[in-house]
This record gives sequence, structure tokens and C-alpha cells, in this order.
Amino acid sequence: PLTHSSPFDPPESLNELEDHDLDALMADLVAEINDVEESMTITGKGGTAKPHAEPAGLPFPPPPSRHSAPQPTPLNVVQNSLGAAKVPSPELPPPPEPPKQLLPEDIEAQAKADKIKLALEKLKEAKVKKLVIKVIMNDGSSKTLMVDERQIVRDVLDNMFEKTHCDCNVDWCLIETNPELNIERGFEDHENLVEPLSAWTRDSENQIYFLERIDKYAIFKNPQNFYLWKKDKKSLQDMKDKDKELLLQENFCGSSIIVPDLEGVLHLKEDGKKSWKQRYFLLRASGIYYVPKGKTKTSRDLVCFVQFDNVNVYYGKEFKSKYKAPTDFCFVLKHPQIQKESQYIKYLCCDDAWTMTLWVTGIRIAKYGVTLYDNYKTAVAKAALSSFFTNRTVTATAVSSKASAGCKLMYVSYDFPKDHGDPFTLPPPPPDPTLPPPPPPPPPPSAAKKDVVFQPKAAASSEPLNFLPPPPSDFLPPPPDNLLEPPPDFLPPPPPAATGGGPPPPPPPPPPPPMAANPASAPTLKKVSAAPTPRPAPAAAAPSGGDLMSELMVAMQKKRRAQ
Repeated sequence: PLTHSSPFDPPESLNELEDHDLDALMADLVAEINDVEESMTITGKGGTAKPHAEPAGLPFPPPPSRHSAPQPTPLNVVQNSLGAAKVPSPELPPPPEPPKQLLPEDIEAQAKADKIKLALEKLKEAKVKKLVIKVIMNDGSSKTLMVDERQIVRDVLDNMFEKTHCDCNVDWCLIETNPELNIERGFEDHENLVEPLSAWTRDSENQIYFLERIDKYAIFKNPQNFYLWKKDKKSLQDMKDKDKELLLQENFCGSSIIVPDLEGVLHLKEDGKKSWKQRYFLLRASGIYYVPKGKTKTSRDLVCFVQFDNVNVYYGKEFKSKYKAPTDFCFVLKHPQIQKESQYIKYLCCDDAWTMTLWVTGIRIAKYGVTLYDNYKTAVAKAALSSFFTNRTVTATAVSSKASAGCKLMYVSYDFPKDHGDPFTLPPPPPDPTLPPPPPPPPPPSAAKKDVVFQPKAAASSEPLNFLPPPPSDFLPPPPDNLLEPPPDFLPPPPPAATGGGPPPPPPPPPPPPMAANPASAPTLKKVSAAPTPRPAPAAAAPSGGDLMSELMVAMQKKRRAQ
């Protein structure tokens, strides 16, 4: 149940004042304001000229204005002479008047007037009636709002639209329910919400709902169903929009409002009883009338049943079980201050739901008139504006999602060769560092002269192979150049032809090769390849240099003998 909050009470000191005391306080405040204004006016007329008065005998030069032109200089004169023919100098505005200096008495009077004005505004704000309400949604959740007597229902609906982010169509409305009387009604958009809520009692179980009701503005969507209800329904359904607009202009935009011509038999609940009797009722702009027994429908025979000045129309719920009504399609007419059972409440029962909708809508048109039509146009404008911004938001979201999807596809296509590329397009991995193969036969002297050039590259490239870690798989080195000849695995001695043009001298006799020299060189080579530091490698190459030279000389001798 809705916990109804009372309006914010003004300070207790104001409550203790009587009416004449409050009037006297207001009169004193207004009198003080008038005195301050008169004193300021007199001071402004007579006393402001004295501080600026100057003696006649001592003329002072005029004060320099901030808008005055600078003193001419040779550079300015030259520039002015060059640009005078092209751009005319604009006329400078007159200098502003110097601010008037207020006297201390004037400043004090102004501050006092400001305080009095602020006090009046606070007093006026304290008199504004405010309520804290709880609005229940269709899913059972609720929103808590603070409303004051300056707000209308349209303002509260806009606030609810912001809080709930709903579609903001014209069918949303605030509905008041009264469980004790089993009645409910939708607030009109132009109503002041605080006024009917202030009539609730403190122990009231009334609640406010935020729901969609298609019958709120059904009269303006299909006016032919309410003004031409006696005609064939099929012909009414085929009416064009242009004809609907003409029908609305005819009934709502004239000099006076035209109420639907409703009449028929309704069931009336007798006062203080649970019995119902039939009467023939007619709807007019001023109220509802009925035809007495034995009379006709002429105006002089009609009896006024109720007028719409001080009553609201409510829908009844479960009247068939509570009041033994002929049907559950009932509506109630009562004063908004009545919150419990009373003899001044009028209960009417219809035969079907459509008849009840016709009567309730007709009563609303007769009571509110063209204001109801203005409310509808305002709601349509709000809904159109909300739909416009919603469509823009949806379009921007769709564009951003498409852009993000495009970026994702580009990312996938960029990574595709890395994950699923052809293995034949990748360069082969570098070979693992191994021991050099046995030396090939010595090349001719001319070839040996060429090979000397590649020795620094071979020494530089062979050393990192033994000590650098293998490259990562994501960054493969470029393929080796197959056009280059492989560097030699040893350093041959410079041929004698490099120093002179004669034939090479005969080779010296080979030294007797020791039998233990070759086995000793093999462990030395293995030790060089397995060493973790590059420093022991040059030291191991020294003893192996003689063995290589001897083998080279032996190979050259065998070749010459074969020739």
C-alpha cells in the first residue's frame, strides 16, 4: 500500500502566528522595501554629483580612455599612410560611462533590500505544498518522486519517462486507485497532482500506478467511433484520416465544444441499498439527465441527475460481487474529497464494456472540453520528439556496431597468414650449428686469392652460431642467398704467387707427422664447439694450425705426382 506523505510544513514559528500577525509582518516588509527604494532614488538624484564635482579654477585634463587611439609613431604613420587607401578606419564606439561610486549608506541600503527580498522568496517557497509519492509500475516495482503544487501531471509523466526509459507514447497515464471503494481513474495531463492527493486520508490505502491505457486518447485516434456510434461499424472502420481530422475540427475547434450524443438505458444503484433500477439517461454538456417514468425525452421533461462541475468519473471494479450489480461494467461519479462510502456517490452500470467506454469518454469531453484535445496534441508532440531521438540513438549504435565489426574483420584478415599461412611461403629455419666438415681439396692459387676476401665474413658469421639462442618462431630470418659461395672452413697460407710473378717454389719437405697429433686435435675441436664462452676457441685453434698445414702440403704433393 502507498504510504502517503504529508506536505512539508512551514516552520513552527509561522504556524503560531495568527492571520493578522502574518498580514502585519508582510506590510512591514513591504514598507521597508519602499523606504529603501525611496532613499536610493533621492540619493541618486541629489548626492551622486558631489563626489565628481571639480573646482572651477583648477581644470584637469580629461582622463585617458581605454578606447582612445595610441600616440602616433613613425612606424604607425607609415602603416597608416600605406593602408589608408585600402581599408577605411572604423568609427570607434563612445567610451562607456564610468561606474557610479555608491556611498556606504547606499551599499548598506542595497544589502538590506536584498536580504528582505530573499526572505520574501523563502517565505513564498515555504508556502508551496509538496508531497513525496510512490508510483507503482506494471511489473510491481516502484519509483519515489517529490511533486509540488506547481507541477501538473504532464510534468510528472515526463519525469517518469526519464526514469523508466519507456517508449513515451500517448497512452501512458497515472492512475489513482481506491481499494476501499473499488474504483480507479486516470489523471488528466493538465491536472494538478498535489490537489487530489491532498484529499487522501493518512490511513488511506490508495495507490498510484504508471500504466498504459488505450482508452485515454482513443477519442482522437478514432473520433467516428464516439460521434457516429449509431452508424454501421464497418463503414466507421473504413474512414480516412482526412475525414477524421475534419470530424475533430468540427467538434473541438468551433466556438463551443460538441459533446457526443449519447443516450440509453443504464442501471442506477439506489441510495444505501444493493439494488439497481433502470433509467433512460442522456448526456449533455452540463451533465447527465434522465427521463422520469411516463415522460418523453424533450428538454422540459428531463431531470438533472448530476452536473460535472465538482465531480470526477471513475471506473468501477468487481461491482458485481461487492454491490450485486447486473454486470461488472460500472462507472462512478463522485466529488474528489469523498474517500469513503457516501450517499453522494452515484453508481451506474452498463450492459457491456463498449457502452461503458462511450459514457466515460463522453463525460470527460463534456467536463474538460478543448483542454483534453490540447493535452492530446502535447502528448503527440512529446512522443514524436522522443521517437526522433530514439531513432537517432539506434542509428548511431548500428553504425558503431558495423564499424567495430569491420575492424574485427580487418584484424582477422591481418592475422590470417600468421595462423593459417602456406608453409611453403615461409623461409626455412636456420640450420643448427655443427662441427665443420673435413676440409676439401685445396683450390688453385687463383681461387685461393678470391677466398681470402670472404675470411672475415666467415669468422664473423661462424662465431655467433655457436653462442646465440635460436630465433623465435614468430620472427624468422630471411632465406640465405644461394648465389654466394660458402666460405672456407680453414685459412690457407698465402700463395707465393701473391708476392712475385715467378713460379712457385717447391714445397718444403713435410715434417714427420706425429701419430698422436690427429687424435689430440679431435677433442680440441669438440671442446671448442661445446664451450659456453667464446674465449677458449682461439686458443684451441693454435695447435691445430700445424696439422692442417701438413695435411695441405701432403695433398698438394700427391696432386703433383699424379700429374
